[in-house]
Formats: sequence, structure tokens, C-alpha cells
Amino acid sequence: SRYPAPNPLTGSYRCADGRFVSLCFLQPDRYWADLCRAVGRPGLADDPRFVDIRVRAEHKEECMALLDEIFGSRTLAEWREAFADERFPWEPFQAVTEMADDRQVVANGYLGTVTDSEVSFVLPTGAVQFDEQPTALRRAPEHGQHTDEVLQELGYDWDRIVELKLGDVVN
Repeated sequence: SRYPAPNPLTGSYRCADGRFVSLCFLQPDRYWADLCRAVGRPGLADDPRFVDIRVRAEHKEECMALLDEIFGSRTLAEWREAFADERFPWEPFQAVTEMADDRQVVANGYLGTVTDSEVSFVLPTGAVQFDEQPTALRRAPEHGQHTDEVLQELGYDWDRIVELKLGDVVN
């Protein structure tokens, strides 16, 4: 449940087509007037119930109900168009099949290509990047591909490895 969210500008709102928009305004006063303008309600920016984070928190249920009504009046496609040039933090909730076309997913390198047996697959990478480097994708090893190396690292010599293989202990 979203209620009672202290900041009504962080959360999800259902659109007319049943899809959702997510707002993440961690600096809500910075973006409030821009949001009001973008949703076609510029007068809300000066509404005494919502003018700053303190009073919005006091009137959070009213603010969220109003935003529910506003977002419920248009489809996600319409909100995408309305917010296309906005600088405030929002995102649509998306199906996995939509992610490959998301400009932020692509720009952040969250998808990569893996080739196996001359067939390429687009797969999600890890969202966490260390040293600002995207995660490198590669195919999984074949069954038993590294068995010899692992057994050697564990201290087994070749005679013992052959013995384990002949005894069907490893393959």
C-alpha cells in the first residue's frame, strides 16, 4: 500500500490504460511546479495544501488522490509524450519485452549480447557497475568444462583425476 506515504511524489500511479507511472522525487520541491505544469494543472503548484514538502506531507492523502485522478485520466503513451522533455525523475512500469527499447536501459548498458553456437541472445546485465564498467556477459560453461582445472586447484594430481573419471565419480 502507498498510504500513508510521507512524500506523495514517490510512488506509483495507475494510468487510464491500466499501466503505471512511477515518480521518484527525492527533491520534491525542486520538481513540483514542473510536474504540475506537465500534467496540465499549473495552478496546483501554488495550492496552499501542496506548496511545499511540509504541507504536502500534511495533506498527503489529498495530494495522492488528486494525482491518482490526474494520472488516471491519460494512457501511459500519453504520459510518455507529455513527459518526454521533462527533467524530473519518472519512469513507466514496463514489461520485460519493452526493456530492450528503453533509452535509459540502453544508455546505461543494462543489456548485453551473448553468443553461443553462433546464435546471439540479448540478455540483461547486472545493474550494479564497478569502476563504471558494465558487466561482461558470456555463455555458461559446458557441462564439466572446468572439472579438470577445479580438481587440480583442489590438489588432485592427474593420476587421481583419471581414477575419478574411470570410476564415474566425475565426468
